Amino acid sequence: MVIAGGGTGGHLFPALALAEEVKRRGGEILLLGSGRKIEKMALSETAYSVRFLRAEGISGRRWYQKIRAGMKLSSATLKALQILRDFSPQVVFGVGGYASFPTLMAAKILGLKTALHEQNAIPGRANLVLGRLVDRVFVTFPSSARFFSSSKVTVSGMPLRKEIFKEYRRVHGGFGLLVIGGSQGARFINELFMKLAPELRELQGLFFIHQTGEKDFSRVKMAYERLGLQAEVHPFIKEMGWAYSQADLVVSRAGAASVAEICALRKPSILIPYPYAIKDHQAANAKVLVQAGGALMFREEEIRPEEFGKLLFELAKDPLRREKMAQNLQNVLPQNALETILAETEALVGNA
Repeated sequence: MVIAGGGTGGHLFPALALAEEVKRRGGEILLLGSGRKIEKMALSETAYSVRFLRAEGISGRRWYQKIRAGMKLSSATLKALQILRDFSPQVVFGVGGYASFPTLMAAKILGLKTALHEQNAIPGRANLVLGRLVDRVFVTFPSSARFFSSSKVTVSGMPLRKEIFKEYRRVHGGFGLLVIGGSQGARFINELFMKLAPELRELQGLFFIHQTGEKDFSRVKMAYERLGLQAEVHPFIKEMGWAYSQADLVVSRAGAASVAEICALRKPSILIPYPYAIKDHQAANAKVLVQAGGALMFREEEIRPEEFGKLLFELAKDPLRREKMAQNLQNVLPQNALETILAETEALVGNA
């Protein structure tokens, strides 16, 4: 199997989850990514064959940037054609991200079996186009199935890494607060918690786990240290299973992978959607958990630090409310995505 995509954790981690399971079953894997830093960092510790395609998005660009992106897309498609000819996969699977589009286009040219996974509640333009061309489409959220042909779409849920379900020893005996700004961090969330830190210091037993991204790492770490807060601060958390195991509450962006992990692990959360996400898809992702009663959502412009701090105190001191939120996350999303996806792709190959 060739798995193509990446660029952000939301695309990369489902790809790694799928690759891990295919390899466990004895299959051969080739990963095609876009060469972004997060991919190189995460893939450096794996044993998979990896190739990179230079591609970038076209939506929302100036005319001359669209020309450049189009040229890169053509070049990436040609390179993908050569890679697929050499590797001869039984199936090509796209997970979104810049490498997904040229690879699936190349696969269609070569007549290979193809499948696509749409992570978000609202699909992007590229996946809407690809959804018409590929043989199978898998979606995380039931609400996004309506965007694709009913004859080829399956609500599978999100492929999740086995690592996040590992049991870890709690390293603290208090209230664990996990703050995630997405795989690349979030300036707004980092700034918010630096403002809140002096007030949160009064919360007895508070233990921070904070993924900051690289740009704000030193500032956030120093801010917590100056206040004497118990905190594990990292630019990027590789062992998310450990991080979730320490958390009683999660504050996060609402990327599809984070939302699916929060749901699967039944962690009560406060979700702050990235305001510039295409089609506002992070808000749509968050609303799925909010409507189930398992999360709260605030847009950036709605947040007042003092009120937000009070809410954190209330949730920290109300374990029954947190437990109710956790219970409400049960059965919101399918939890057998890997089995569903691989059963259907194997059937697809078997029908070739």
